[in-house]
Amino acid sequence: CTWRIQPDMPGPGYIDLLTGTTVEPGAAGNEQWCDLLPGQVLCLSADNEDLGLMEKSNNFSLPPPRLTRQCLRAKVMEILCCYGNTFDIADVDFDRLARKLAENPVDLCRSMNPENPERKVVKWQWPTDLKREVMVPPGHSLMVCSPYPFRIRLDEETRNGCRTVACEKSLPLADRTFFTLITPIDTPESGVLRLLRIVVYGKNGSRHEKASILFTGSKIPSSVDTVFTRTDLSEGEHLFLSANGAGAVCRANARWGKLSSKYDALLAANLNPSFPEDRRIMFTRCRAWIVFQGYSQEICFDCLDRFGWDANRGYWIFKVPTGQGQSIDLMVSMALDKGKNLLGITFARILSDGRSEKLPDKQKVRLILRPDIEDRNFHDVTKAFTGPENAWPAAVKAYPDGFDFTPAHDRRLSVRLPGGTFVHEPEWYYMVYHPLEEERGLDPLSDLFSPGYLSLFLKGGESACLTASVNEDPACDLDASLLSPPRTVPLEKVLRDTLSAYVVRRDPLKSIIAGYPWFLDWGRDSLIVARGLIAADMTENALSVIKQFGRFESCGTLPNMIHAGDPGNRDTSDAPLWFAVAVADMLRHGHGTVLYEKCGDRTIEEILLSIGRSYVNGTPNGIRMDAVSGLVYSPAHFTWMDTNYPACTPRQGYCIEIQALWHFTLELLAMIDPGGPIRWENLAEQVKRSVMELFVLENGSLADCIYAGEGVSAKEGELDDSLRPNQILAITLGTVKDRQLDMTILDACSCLLVPGAIRSLADAPVNRPLEIVVGGTTIGDPLRPYRGRYTGDEDTSRKPAYHNGTAWTWLFPSYCEAWAMVYGDEGKSTARSFLSSSLCFLRTGCVGHFPEITDGDFPHAHRGCDAQAWGVSEWIRIWKFLESA
Repeated sequence: CTWRIQPDMPGPGYIDLLTGTTVEPGAAGNEQWCDLLPGQVLCLSADNEDLGLMEKSNNFSLPPPRLTRQCLRAKVMEILCCYGNTFDIADVDFDRLARKLAENPVDLCRSMNPENPERKVVKWQWPTDLKREVMVPPGHSLMVCSPYPFRIRLDEETRNGCRTVACEKSLPLADRTFFTLITPIDTPESGVLRLLRIVVYGKNGSRHEKASILFTGSKIPSSVDTVFTRTDLSEGEHLFLSANGAGAVCRANARWGKLSSKYDALLAANLNPSFPEDRRIMFTRCRAWIVFQGYSQEICFDCLDRFGWDANRGYWIFKVPTGQGQSIDLMVSMALDKGKNLLGITFARILSDGRSEKLPDKQKVRLILRPDIEDRNFHDVTKAFTGPENAWPAAVKAYPDGFDFTPAHDRRLSVRLPGGTFVHEPEWYYMVYHPLEEERGLDPLSDLFSPGYLSLFLKGGESACLTASVNEDPACDLDASLLSPPRTVPLEKVLRDTLSAYVVRRDPLKSIIAGYPWFLDWGRDSLIVARGLIAADMTENALSVIKQFGRFESCGTLPNMIHAGDPGNRDTSDAPLWFAVAVADMLRHGHGTVLYEKCGDRTIEEILLSIGRSYVNGTPNGIRMDAVSGLVYSPAHFTWMDTNYPACTPRQGYCIEIQALWHFTLELLAMIDPGGPIRWENLAEQVKRSVMELFVLENGSLADCIYAGEGVSAKEGELDDSLRPNQILAITLGTVKDRQLDMTILDACSCLLVPGAIRSLADAPVNRPLEIVVGGTTIGDPLRPYRGRYTGDEDTSRKPAYHNGTAWTWLFPSYCEAWAMVYGDEGKSTARSFLSSSLCFLRTGCVGHFPEITDGDFPHAHRGCDAQAWGVSEWIRIWKFLESA
């Protein structure tokens, strides 16, 4: 770059006002020059004091006021056109509207769209939302905010490359921060992911950042694509789950033979025939090969063509090379038999149809299968040197077509391949690496034992079925016919099949597995899931679950969880109240006789009255109603946010969702017991008044909890100002019916939303410290307790994050429900659009299921249980609600 020497710029050295560095250009005659890198910009001054002037000014990058006013007026006109208000603008006071825009863009947009009460603006805040994938429903504007000036560009990937759909420069707000507003952009029905690129001009220089923005679709699809190509599976983990309705599970990786976790197993059996208990992993993996004329090819991801699932069955289709440029198509399908610890794996060679690149059907190929087995509780790992290396080989009994493995008197694994041959050739596979366990701070290494291998020959069109059973008849005959996976499956069928996977036998009734792979049946989870079963017209199962837990009611308490056959853990203040909600759902769906159903020697109506009276008078485990306020006191760790040891979310006192549940229960009791000795309707009104009096914060949202010790009234407790999503239930359960307050609650909780889930805590400072102590050391910042990633050591990392930042799938649909309740029919389309963001879960992680949680921070990786019951049940319930007239 060359320039003529000026009188006020004689050189020889200059200061670069952009970087503060000294620049010494070359000189010759009356010219100077310097070399510039590609894209480099210099702003040179001969006076070093100019740099100090710029550092003192906060407004050096602002345009002149007249230009700012014109830009605000232009944005007002854009907003007017966006809402279809095209009319004679001669009498429009654009200066007044521009001032209003600079004061509060959201209020201006609302005033320009009076026919729709929704807030049609989604806020994206720099830098906080760099860690969150913000969702923008159809018809909504995107408002980008920052404390400093900025420029943004919104890009979208298309088949023809990257396309810029918006480009904006920030405008100043009255509070001296900055914003811009991207008015609604056309979005495909299925939604689209766009990339927000932002350059922020701060005091310490410019910062280039980017963030993912999900523009959600306008429709919930009617079907689900259940087939994955090899390319689809190349990124992330994809798991298949098959359940037997009696506590056993098959959890297989879509990449055949891959083991990422100690919970991966082809057969994790439930040894108890009456109820679910800790599963026993006995058949972990099945390695396989195809051999033709000495050419051997392992069946693995390298030759996988596609994977699919339908209901309880998974399918793998392989293109297996056989040498000399030819191959065969092999389909493997797998499912657990209902009610039995029995797995069937079908291997079918697909007909070649005379294609030259395929091995002729008459040519036999040899299928070799080598089962890898264990004998352990599914929470443990196998270490061969601790005894199994000597004991397990001796526990194998060989048969012509398989083997039995009997490591103890109460369990026997039987593996058979009818028509095949078993070769007894024991081997160990040491130190199998489980990366997910290492990520969780656990032992990632385990050993596998293989007693030998099985083999048989297959022609084109032939199939064989390997069976693996625990304590079942090894001669059982499973269907080995050739089946084809469907390309798409109706959404409702997928969801009903998924929900059915959690319903299990607990004699003489049914219960709910809270989540796979490690949860058993929990009280609150089961009763919340019952609501989804009712919405899905699976009322027989729902009633069985209600009766199952109702028969355990004692003095107002229900089991927090049932550990095998022990219902003694009753540390829950919400399960009994969810029982009332589930019963009310049965009544609403036309099952008027549910109150008279027997749970043991009592009716459901009698159980409800016992719960109500016990809460008023106090339960044996410390739950009681505060006589002054009518609110219910909950001991520490008795809510769904129950993390303990260390105490991470104690919530001792009066929790907002408990009050919402209590108010709902009181209204139900007032209906079924109008003339009883306790005036339930008066108590319900008292609770509603107390919530409005005690829980409303200065910002208009609700406190999450009034902290109080045992015996302390709610009016004497300490407000917790942390922003959590539990307050949404105050809307959906009917406790708060003030529309302005409801709208404020929804606005406040909008910063918790991520696709398909809702954060358990806002990424913001709190006034009441949340101190988490492990081994005498305080973990994290008590005044900034948000933790956005659920990884690492359990006590020092995962537990502190579990309810303090991780995003939960089960409560997210309630936000959509609340939106539709507050905004009526006009809000249902927005609620559906938000709800549709969950459907990405069906094709990621454990396919067909919703995860328990995701990271609160982008990219919101799946965490916790791969498949959680109440996530899918609540989604079904709200979907049905939104689809209703």
